[in-house]
Amino acid sequence: MKKLTNCTLAILCLFLFSCKKETSSNQAVSASDNASISEAVQIKWQGAFLSYNNKPPSFFVPDKLFIKNGYARIYKESVKLNEQNFYSTRFKLVLPASLNIKGDSINFEAGVKNPLNSAFYDAVHGRDITLYIKGETNEASITNVATSDIDPSAPERAAIKLGQTVKKNVTELQHNFEDYGTFILQTFNRGVVAYRNDAYLSGLAYEKEPLIGRLKEIGITFKGSGYVDYIKVYNSVNGELLLSEDFNTEGQSNVIIAE
Repeated sequence: MKKLTNCTLAILCLFLFSCKKETSSNQAVSASDNASISEAVQIKWQGAFLSYNNKPPSFFVPDKLFIKNGYARIYKESVKLNEQNFYSTRFKLVLPASLNIKGDSINFEAGVKNPLNSAFYDAVHGRDITLYIKGETNEASITNVATSDIDPSAPERAAIKLGQTVKKNVTELQHNFEDYGTFILQTFNRGVVAYRNDAYLSGLAYEKEPLIGRLKEIGITFKGSGYVDYIKVYNSVNGELLLSEDFNTEGQSNVIIAE
């Protein structure tokens, strides 16, 4: 399960996307003078069941219920569902102010899968995987969808979003994560970029959008009950690992903050 390798914006110049690990004197993460690393280490992943028809209503899921067997997953068997409830599940990590990560220069990488059997309803209604980040002044996301032969209506949802700017129908973001693969949201050089298994897919320039600012939250949303094998957040300028979680501690979130 842990066989994935660690994995820049080419709107105007493809060369810029190859600069994933340029050196820079800027630091992407730091603790405030009065805050200790131990405070930041207490953060943990939160789960959520997102109902489309309120049968049952949406609710939060504690880590003891979704972290087991070496991955994070909210099991459909854990709640009695209406057969017409095309639900989603989400994992999010809220970062304290003491952890000062620049949202405009990160690689948010996740090992994910969302196979055909991840939800009880027909695959035509599901299998989307969205990685998102939220900062103090803006937010961004990338959404992978199933291929058209499985879900003919999926292409429009295959998108990169930055604030109010959306790039839809990104054909490169149609892929069936039947087994684990890496999915990466990168911010670099005023752009948002999507990668899968280290391969560049597409990008979106900030243009008139404001900066994302200090990173406040990262998350993953699945249509259905997808799996997360691990997450890593790097500095996209110098490649420094900032935080990680491998979901190997049974029933307990164990976020590792790089010192």
